[in-house]
Amino acid sequence: MSRTESVDDLVERFYTVVKLPHDPFAKAFLNRCRSHTLKVNGRFYKYFQSGSGPTVLLVHGLNTNLGSMVAIAEGLLAQGYRVVLFDVPPHGEALGTTCDPSEIRALLRALYDRLTGLHAVVCHSMGGLWALTAWHAGVSARTLVSISSPPGKMFLVERFAEANFLDDDRVRGLVAEIERRFGATVWDEYSALAAARATDVPGLVVHGTADTYVPPAHAGELHANWRNSTVELVEGADHFDIVESSEIRKIISAHLRNVEETR
Repeated sequence: MSRTESVDDLVERFYTVVKLPHDPFAKAFLNRCRSHTLKVNGRFYKYFQSGSGPTVLLVHGLNTNLGSMVAIAEGLLAQGYRVVLFDVPPHGEALGTTCDPSEIRALLRALYDRLTGLHAVVCHSMGGLWALTAWHAGVSARTLVSISSPPGKMFLVERFAEANFLDDDRVRGLVAEIERRFGATVWDEYSALAAARATDVPGLVVHGTADTYVPPAHAGELHANWRNSTVELVEGADHFDIVESSEIRKIISAHLRNVEETR
């Protein structure tokens, strides 16, 4: 990064996502789904639904797309659930190139309200932070499963600073500009820990022991702030391959069965 890069350009890079197209596996799955459109604040968004039974909303993470959740979706379909997937804007085939956290929150809240009888939300990485911080009192879901989620927005700033070798002055400038755009409370508004402390929904926190992107210690931190949660560690799983593992499907299935049995 050039020292002459403006703060505005730095913030733009911070919010720019990697646009990945759907791979053949994801496309084949979507061909078996029903496509729906949802209008939020004048914009149209697409989501996909398959199966019957209790509805589970799947939320992917940063710099991926809905395809990263297809393996989990297939497992849930085999267990008799209805699954709903979507590309978080601006990922995958969603419009745009930069990530607006307020847009993502508005879309998630609209999906929570649209999906009548929503049973559970299963989310990976930043999807966990987005899903938790979009929660509101009227959400009908009985549980939320957080896989490898970061603790909050400031954690992402720290990772971005490390990756780009930003000095303290540049980090302070980035933080100040984010606060100017989104308000000084942005760190609490987009804190998974703060959201977990405020929710009564039962949670399952899952993390891989080999995760070097979001260290597994953060799973214990989230669990400690979520009074009605349990935590599971997947031995040897890293940040990205955990969603493809058979172990994660077993853990999610067992948790959802347990939630069903306690109704």
